[in-house]
Amino acid sequence: MAASLAGPQALAHSWYPAWCCSDRDCRELLAAKGETVTETQEGYRLWDGRLITRDQAKPSPDRHFHICEEPVTKAIICFFAPQGET
Repeated sequence: MAASLAGPQALAHSWYPAWCCSDRDCRELLAAKGETVTETQEGYRLWDGRLITRDQAKPSPDRHFHICEEPVTKAIICFFAPQGET
């Protein structure tokens, strides 16, 4: 049973680079949960005030914003942004 529970999570992380997520630290941002992103001249401003500069953002393969962050400190490891939609 444990193996069947692990399956969907592994698939959800299948495209994240291993050095970004350790198979658990990445997720899609959900506007429905208040996890909004505002594009500015400086880069991408998160709902909590953090800023990711354009050169730090990586292209998102699925047209959604994704973040990989350290669970305790919330330090951003990787950030993925949709390309060419603004």
